[in-house]
Amino acid sequence: MRILAGLIIGLILGGGIAFFVLSGNMNFLKNNTKPTMQSENLPKPAPISKKGIQQLFNIDTTVVEKKFLYKDIRAYGTVEHPENDLKDITFKISGYVEKLYADFTGKYIKKGEPLLSVYSPQLVSAQEEFLRAYRYYRSMRDSSDPVLRKSAEDLYNAAYKRLKYWDITDEQIENLKKTGKVQKTMTLYSPYDGWVMEKFVYLGSEVIEGKPVMRIAKHRNLWLIADLYEEDIRFVKKDQEVEFYFVSYPERIMKGKIDYIYPMMDEKKRTLKVRVVVDNSEKIFFPGMYGKVVIKVPIGESTVLPETAVLNTGKKKVVFVQTEKGVFEPVFVKIGVYTDGYYQILDGVHPGMIVANSALFLLDADAQLKGKYSKDKKPMEMMHHH
Repeated sequence: MRILAGLIIGLILGGGIAFFVLSGNMNFLKNNTKPTMQSENLPKPAPISKKGIQQLFNIDTTVVEKKFLYKDIRAYGTVEHPENDLKDITFKISGYVEKLYADFTGKYIKKGEPLLSVYSPQLVSAQEEFLRAYRYYRSMRDSSDPVLRKSAEDLYNAAYKRLKYWDITDEQIENLKKTGKVQKTMTLYSPYDGWVMEKFVYLGSEVIEGKPVMRIAKHRNLWLIADLYEEDIRFVKKDQEVEFYFVSYPERIMKGKIDYIYPMMDEKKRTLKVRVVVDNSEKIFFPGMYGKVVIKVPIGESTVLPETAVLNTGKKKVVFVQTEKGVFEPVFVKIGVYTDGYYQILDGVHPGMIVANSALFLLDADAQLKGKYSKDKKPMEMMHHH
């Protein structure tokens, strides 16, 4: 019983002490001022200056100047066979291919090398006729009758020309005269150096009079046909000097001229083709190669600004001219050609003016908010660089 009574007295005394402490703290909070927060000690932001966005951002400036401009026009194209370089080899008599020397497409043939041999019954009869005419002519050379001599000579010349018309060489005819042996086949020789671009006959094929048997290209010169964009057409003319190179030889820059401007536009690509003659005497360029043409067109001395100083939205071209330190006014400008990072300025500003060269979109937004694009608003006097 004594232990139980002691526990009850202890609980009563502990609760009283706790109540006293709690009530004391409450009185302390009521009697003291509200505690200060850290954010209340921060400095208030200063109001933005009326001069605008220049106060918040460090805007670079540049000076309107004059500069001699060149417009670089770049066009891409491919190498093609010159149409005047291709030669079709034809037989003037009919027959059959008995031997084919140029036996695959792409083979390189030198001038005077054999291309093919053809057996032709017409050729056999023509040679026999020539031999009879030749023998008769020899027998009549010493005749006292001028009429017979003239008749034999005319017959011989006619038979000789007939063989020549069939592309039989003088050497072959002389050999026929010496041996008196008729050749059953006729060999056709290449008229010049070149590559066999197309072959229309094979071993045993029939050769028809007047139809081509193969096509040869010299490739001494080639054509680089480049596509010129529509907006660049006005800057290009015939005989204009150009530089060009091929993807296969990017380090080899060559010079040439625009040989021809084609008279038809490509409606889908909106391009016009121009032609540059490529010297291929080294035989290192081939049809189908990809090339790039650079045309450097002198524009002349012009008022210019770097592209970073012109806000070009498509509908408007604006520059921001500095009227006083930290103050910029928008001015509409008319631009010309663009080249090497510069715009040609045709109207709106003149050399010596100082314009913004950064933060143009921020200046544009600021100008719109302040109504600076009003048509009846005249720009203030501009600052000049001295």
